[in-house]
Amino acid sequence: MSTQHPGHADCSEVLHRIFEYLDGELGPGDVARVAAHLQDCAPCLAEHDLERTLKAVVRRSCAEEAAPATLRLAIMQQITTVRIERQG
Repeated sequence: MSTQHPGHADCSEVLHRIFEYLDGELGPGDVARVAAHLQDCAPCLAEHDLERTLKAVVRRSCAEEAAPATLRLAIMQQITTVRIERQG
């Protein structure tokens, strides 16, 4: 998807940042841009709803089990690597 809406983020940017949006990790300006795009773009809104539902199902299914310490460490290392690469 590479649709562009005047004054709004394009679909590829929105879909790339959808998890940050769902997790509340975007700044106010980015939240406003993504929200405005979702209001105007049915395919992106459908993807948003799908991802939100998937996250809720995983959260419910895994609520009682803690991840092993080695898995948590590996995930945190990957997150740190991804953040460094995105900022660089």
